[in-house]
Amino acid sequence: MTDTTKERHPFRFLFKLLLIVGALAAVSKVVASKSKDFQGLTESEARAKFESKLGPRIGSDKASEVADQVIPRLKEKGMIKSDAEGAVEDAKDAAAEATDKVVDKAKDAGKSMKDAVEKIEEKID
Repeated sequence: MTDTTKERHPFRFLFKLLLIVGALAAVSKVVASKSKDFQGLTESEARAKFESKLGPRIGSDKASEVADQVIPRLKEKGMIKSDAEGAVEDAKDAAAEATDKVVDKAKDAGKSMKDAVEKIEEKID
C-alpha cells in the first residue's frame, strides 16, 4: 500500500493561495473605502457621523464610547483634523472668497472709471 498523505497537490495549493489573496484584497478595499468616508472631517463631524452609523446598531452610549476610542486614532493617522484646524481652514476659505470678491469689484470699478473718462473725452472733443 502507498502512503499519499505527504503528496503535494500544486493546484490545491495555488487555489488556496488565490482565495487568501482575494479575501485580503477585498478586506483592504472595504477598509480603504470606509476610511475615505472620514477623510478631511473635523473631530466633531467624524464623531457625529460615527455615532449616527453605530448608534442604531449598538446604542448611543456604546457608540459614544467606541467613538472616544476611534477618533483619537483617526486623528493620529492624519485622517481627521481637530475642530480648531477646521475652523482655521474655514476662515482661510472665507478670506480667499472675500478677497476674490474685492478684486472683482475693483476690476468693475476700474472699468467704470475708464468708461467715464472715455465719455468725458468724447464730450470734450
